[in-house]
Amino acid sequence: MAQGFATIQRNSTKENTGYTTLFENITEMTGGKPQSFSWYKNAVKKASEKYKTDPSKIIREEKVDNRGNEEEADENLIRRYAVSGHLYMFEYKAKMRHLPYYDTFPLVYVIKANPTEFWGANLHYMSPKKRVMVVQRLLEGRVDIPRLCFHKYLIEQVDGFMLDLASAEWDTAILLPIENFVRNVKGSNKTLPYTKELVWDDVDENYYDRIKTRRVIRGYGKPRDTKMVK
Repeated sequence: MAQGFATIQRNSTKENTGYTTLFENITEMTGGKPQSFSWYKNAVKKASEKYKTDPSKIIREEKVDNRGNEEEADENLIRRYAVSGHLYMFEYKAKMRHLPYYDTFPLVYVIKANPTEFWGANLHYMSPKKRVMVVQRLLEGRVDIPRLCFHKYLIEQVDGFMLDLASAEWDTAILLPIENFVRNVKGSNKTLPYTKELVWDDVDENYYDRIKTRRVIRGYGKPRDTKMVK
């Protein structure tokens, strides 16, 4: 088992789930009990096969789920913008001018944000086992993430809605094989696939160059409404 994986699992099942999302399917498979890292990774890989060519389908399903009975829906929420302290999944079309490669469907823990842009760590830049350690620290109230994972994202480049992932679903989210790195073709607007293992190697080589701070969680609405530190 990957170190710390048991401590980040939040497998609480419901009797009635209504419209079933990918996350609810995987939680149901656990039977509400902690599972090994290898079991979870295999289960997530199998359940996510149908999303491989279209990961944005995950967000579309969550959007439908949000319209249903509140007691049956999962805790993930659909958002138009980001706030600090939350983990998001979204489709992104980066401006490639200064980027050797980028992820078209990032999984980003947000550190700071404003109405037009946000800055955070894309956990896809690390291997799944490394993501477990990062999430474990986040749930303990600490940000401790390699610097190379951090990027600025422009709201105008987000394609569609953002999925605000409940902490109960982070164990599933970090194992979803939906990272999709691409690189620019020089002199054109076209992109080519970029191997994720090469990205992980880049981060591993600089793994101890890290950003460390406390975790600050902000709520939605007016700035004074909610500010929690965990």
